[in-house]
Amino acid sequence: MYRHFLVPVGDIGSCIEATGHAVAFAQSMGARVSFLPILYQHAAALHRQDSRASDVRERALELLARAEAAARAQGVPYSSIAPSNETSFDSIVAAAVKSGCDLICITPGQRLAEAGDVVFAASDGADAGNVAVLICAADRRPATSHAIGILLDEHRAIADTLHALLDMARAARAAGQEPEAISMREAVKRIRDLQIRRHRLKEEARFFPRLRERTSVADAELDELECQHQRDIQLLQELTELVERDAEPGVPAGRLEQALSAYAQFTWEYLGREEGVVLPAARRYLRNEDWNEIAAAFDATAADSTTAKP
Repeated sequence: MYRHFLVPVGDIGSCIEATGHAVAFAQSMGARVSFLPILYQHAAALHRQDSRASDVRERALELLARAEAAARAQGVPYSSIAPSNETSFDSIVAAAVKSGCDLICITPGQRLAEAGDVVFAASDGADAGNVAVLICAADRRPATSHAIGILLDEHRAIADTLHALLDMARAARAAGQEPEAISMREAVKRIRDLQIRRHRLKEEARFFPRLRERTSVADAELDELECQHQRDIQLLQELTELVERDAEPGVPAGRLEQALSAYAQFTWEYLGREEGVVLPAARRYLRNEDWNEIAAAFDATAADSTTAKP
């Protein structure tokens, strides 16, 4: 029986599904996991000691925060490994051996570097030295893939905007200046609009209610996420007010940056719980007709949002 899984978490979509599978499997077996961030699309930047490398490491911390939140929600013991510029399968095996793992969990067709590189060879139960490799099954249903892809695109848009906000705040601090108020207001408004759109997508498709109708296994997590949604509204309002006050005399230096970092951490954990607990349950319990209706509702809501733009 396997007791310690190594789970690569990466900046490609297939890793999210594999992480959810791996955490659920670890819970069922009473195993623990170690998360290894693999920055497939940005690994070269980690060679450099510049601002770009710092941004990439920040992305790695985001990936870890999301995976760790999923593990905590499932009650799975976890640890995390520092990001590396190595993306080869051998480097993953080496990390597994060093961490004392006996199983590596990946997803079919998972690439280990930039698009176009060779996919490493492995199959269900394949052996990598003394460490077994489990390829987690991928859900190939078109409506399911389409609907979840839309949700994950929303998650990426929110993450990109948050990183841009943090970059603005840190660059201003490094230059001994205050962040440009207009740009900060616009970025915070975009985050708020993106969060509203993401929540509206799920509401219009009755995503959470459908899952509750099919199973009760995710009820506690759905309740928690609905509470966190209310907290998100409150935090965004506080962030908006802080952006307005930041340029005023007497506001402590760095207060806005600290608030942004705290909100980013809250968001990473929120998204991680949805990706690592709710989406795997939805894949398992929602029926094909549910996914067909959800995908159609997502498309209709997205089209309506596009039409509504000035």
